[in-house]
Amino acid sequence: MAETIEQRCSIPKWHWFNVMKDLETQGKLPGVTIDPLSVKENGCAGETAKGTRFYFSWIKDTFLLLSMVPEELELIEAFAAIVEYRPFCRYTTNSEDGTEMITFEWDKKDSQGRFVELQKERKENLQPVE
Repeated sequence: MAETIEQRCSIPKWHWFNVMKDLETQGKLPGVTIDPLSVKENGCAGETAKGTRFYFSWIKDTFLLLSMVPEELELIEAFAAIVEYRPFCRYTTNSEDGTEMITFEWDKKDSQGRFVELQKERKENLQPVE
């Protein structure tokens, strides 16, 4: 499995409607909604059927960053199934409105190097994910 990608000017795009479809069909996580008004160049916000609010950023075959509140294992597993690699770490961050969120990072190129960067940035509650 992999992301449902469309090419725009030779740039791979994972459109918000394909994210919803992929989370349901490939990630086996029904009921996810993406807010079309939240869509940015490489990410968007959504909510799971359980009420977990999340935001993710993504670059194909490079990284995925997922922040959510509360933590929902099924959402993490769904994204991992789609991009076909696992997150390497987790830490806490604050959203724009000050809400504490749990952030997971996937890095396909250099997760060890990225972990060192995150340590230098002193990310709160930084932990490796096995």
